[in-house]
Amino acid sequence: MKEKTGDGPFPCEGMCLLVVMAVGVLLRLVIFLSAPAIELDGIGYATMAGQFAKGLFGQALGSVFPPVYPLVVASFHLVIPDVEISGRLVSLVFGMVTIYVSFLFARRLLHDGTKAVWVALLLGLQPYLVRYSGAVLSESLAIFLFTITVFAFYTGWQGRQRWCMVVSGLCLTLTYLTRPEYVVFYAPFILVLLAGRRVRDSLLFLLPFFVLGFLYICYLWWQTGMWMVSRKATLSPFVPFRAFFGNVPLVAYEFFIAIFPLFFVFALLGWRRVEKPYRNLVLLLVIFHVVSLSFVSHATRRYSVEFIPVSMIFVVEGIYAVNAYLASFFRKATRHGVRVAVTAAMIAVIACAAVFQTYAPPHVERALHKKAGLFLLHYQPGSVVASRLPLVAFYEKGTSVDLLSAMSEEKDLAHFTRVVAERKVDYLVFDEKVAEELPFLKAYLSRCVPVYAATARGTFVRVYRL
Repeated sequence: MKEKTGDGPFPCEGMCLLVVMAVGVLLRLVIFLSAPAIELDGIGYATMAGQFAKGLFGQALGSVFPPVYPLVVASFHLVIPDVEISGRLVSLVFGMVTIYVSFLFARRLLHDGTKAVWVALLLGLQPYLVRYSGAVLSESLAIFLFTITVFAFYTGWQGRQRWCMVVSGLCLTLTYLTRPEYVVFYAPFILVLLAGRRVRDSLLFLLPFFVLGFLYICYLWWQTGMWMVSRKATLSPFVPFRAFFGNVPLVAYEFFIAIFPLFFVFALLGWRRVEKPYRNLVLLLVIFHVVSLSFVSHATRRYSVEFIPVSMIFVVEGIYAVNAYLASFFRKATRHGVRVAVTAAMIAVIACAAVFQTYAPPHVERALHKKAGLFLLHYQPGSVVASRLPLVAFYEKGTSVDLLSAMSEEKDLAHFTRVVAERKVDYLVFDEKVAEELPFLKAYLSRCVPVYAATARGTFVRVYRL
């Protein structure tokens, strides 16, 4: 029996989905394999995962990062020896599962398997989804959990299926425990339910938070003596109220860039073609997103990527709107031929733009720091390393001393000597930016021979034993 594929150009929904998933995996593997070194935040996540894997839960929960992503990485790390590879695999797996889940929901919402394949294709090509699916960062897992939250909520809201409300509430709680800024989304979801006088559904939606989320908040209070949703709140202060109005357009712009400009234009064109309840729900979530992030001093496009799968349904409808317009415009050609040509042209443009946007200049200096760390791993692992970046200490499984922070008060040789003695530093990592910030070190180290030195593309890294 043949599958129903709708009016689109794809002859076989199942075969096309397999091709799309294969392309998505291939793009993500390129990012996975070409990463020069672990991400800086990834060091914190990897450290927590290693502590969880060893059963050191108290140490792991003492980090500023929330626990769910490191816990998932730790579960992979029980099988995979390298914690960095474990973190990248977690991001890769959940990045691909997000594509498949979005396909299933789009097929149900749009009543068209071909449009659902388009959703999967565009998610497979979306630049930031590709990038974060190969990184040791929590974005990929958070995107997956938030996508399930929205899709399950909408299904339960429209179909009055209470088990979907429990699933949605559980996923939002796990999302909050992955990235704490997601806690603000409880408000719009509850507003939607209360507007429909669905009090019981609201309680079911909140139940997982009262069990897991509030337990974590109580743990933070027990540890710090302060009521907070995350330890990161102490590092990310809120901006003054006057600065809020200036932040709104900046956050909106970052949201626009995160969705990807070409996709955003298609989303506007397809906005009115999607069911009204879904449009209203997504619009309400976006409003809360922009307003809440405008109170944070460091909001970037990383905080908006969770809306990519949710918005891709509008993008596909926009593509179909453009496709239908062009097909009617070229009346002299056969309708099927025009649609195939237009579809091929759109795929080519979107693919080229996505690949271009996905490309990021390689961090040569981070690659050099990684090589220095791997050298020390064989030379003298577990050492105390003073450096600008914590990469060397991470790879040699030692202790990192933030050199620039330690030297922020006094930048002279006497203070440097005191820091080295107090922190019991074994090795100093000297690079181009350290030479700029601490010029006295250049003369101090001029007569010393480094135990490791490497250069590439105009930058260098040298390791000195102290």
